[in-house]
Amino acid sequence: MERNCNNYNNCLKNNFKNIIFSLKWILLVLVLFFIGCNKEWEDHYQPDDQSVNMNLWDVICENENYSIFKEYITSYQLDTLFFGNQQYTIFIPNNEAFTNLPDTLIIDDFVLKHLISPNILNLRNISQEKKLQTFSGKFALIEKLDDNYYFDTQEIVDVSPLFLNGRYYEVKDLPFALPNFEEYFKLHLPVIYDYIELKDSVYLDKSLSKPTHFDDDGNTVYDSIFSVVNLFENRYYPISEESRDYFATFILSSDEQYKYALDMMAQSMGGNFQSHNDIPADWQELILLPTTLDNGIFENILSLEELADPNLLNINGEKVNLDVSTIDPESKIQCSNGVIYGLYNYEVPDSLYMGEQKIEGESLVDTIGLGKFTWKDFVKVEGEIIEPEMAKSEDASEGKAVLVRLGRSFTGEYSVEFSFYNVFPGRHRLVWQANYRPSGVYKIYINDEQISEFDTYKLRNTLLSVTGDLFLPNEAGYNKKDFWVENLTDFGEVRVRFEYKEKGSVSDNGFNIDFVSLISAPL
Repeated sequence: MERNCNNYNNCLKNNFKNIIFSLKWILLVLVLFFIGCNKEWEDHYQPDDQSVNMNLWDVICENENYSIFKEYITSYQLDTLFFGNQQYTIFIPNNEAFTNLPDTLIIDDFVLKHLISPNILNLRNISQEKKLQTFSGKFALIEKLDDNYYFDTQEIVDVSPLFLNGRYYEVKDLPFALPNFEEYFKLHLPVIYDYIELKDSVYLDKSLSKPTHFDDDGNTVYDSIFSVVNLFENRYYPISEESRDYFATFILSSDEQYKYALDMMAQSMGGNFQSHNDIPADWQELILLPTTLDNGIFENILSLEELADPNLLNINGEKVNLDVSTIDPESKIQCSNGVIYGLYNYEVPDSLYMGEQKIEGESLVDTIGLGKFTWKDFVKVEGEIIEPEMAKSEDASEGKAVLVRLGRSFTGEYSVEFSFYNVFPGRHRLVWQANYRPSGVYKIYINDEQISEFDTYKLRNTLLSVTGDLFLPNEAGYNKKDFWVENLTDFGEVRVRFEYKEKGSVSDNGFNIDFVSLISAPL
């Protein structure tokens, strides 16, 4: 029995040794197979970096396949770069690549400078992608995709050894430097480009200016040096700068889409608005384009999946609600400092030119003490100097209203003027809500043009709106009256003035304002 056990144990040991021996052979075969499969790739892309004692430019000149490249480089005297001690990496399209180019294509020194980098590039150090700065001032993108390498999307098909002053890589086709955002906008999105150009601002650069003396008021006087800053780039992104690692994502309409959207907007407004040419340029500059850009510029290069994030923030860290379904994925444009996505369609949000602006009466006054108020600086009051009062009521808008008691015997002059801002031109409706106590007869002016006259004591009754609706007074005596406003031909400020004319239907004399609204009412 013991003898059988020993035989059994010896069998197990022998079998185990055989298994280990077999595994070693299998592992060796796999290693040799892997080396064999990769030898061609290694030889092709990653030659021994041992230096060859020759000048890089001399080697290129001896290669007949690079004769057209040589002619271009020589014609722009870029060959002089290789006469010094600096080392370079050159990306060379062969003769076939040049002959396949359209005759209308202009190859200038900028195109050629993008093929030369004052850095030594070793592909073996790249696992996915790398930015390489070239003599054009731009950064070329070196990518590894499926065991192949690319220079600005053009495949690298051959590589030289390292010569005394650098090495070259042969590329399948002529690569062109990617435009930065500024260059792309200038060629393809002039609306955006012109808007950004208008944002240049000149300022006194105190860091460069030297103080010379003090003026009579004690202020420092400088030997002034002025600099220019672009307010767009300062707020959003430096579109004109090349960067190795700072990128942005833009979502923009095309110029054609933009103009068409303005055409549709004009037609919806009616009246004097017929096409995009009728839409005020200052409204586009101050309202439409800033709103578009606030919702369309993001930090880093983002995918559509990242743009669909419900917690998406714009480049300034503000929450953005972006409908990714409006983005055309096929429209993606790669720039040297980021990407641009286009839209399937673009529409101007009607909330930017339609709707209501509302000024509450209490927003026109400041507290100067317990129960004491004064008109704010932007409110223009003329005539008798009478302090306004604050009336609290659950029936008033926001629970408060402002009134001025003129007194029963008042026969003087009194007017209150304030403004709405960034009002889109066209037909509007002015709505005035107030209490019939105190009351008076008032002329109503818009931009110094009288549009109506009204006795506020009538607010105690049911009133007919200019729209045909009825306004009913509430229990506290607050009611509305409205008027058509048809003299707004320019975008911008709208001044509203209430000017006292005479006593109303009762002797309780004064001015009352709960709120005033300006509502767009296109034809």
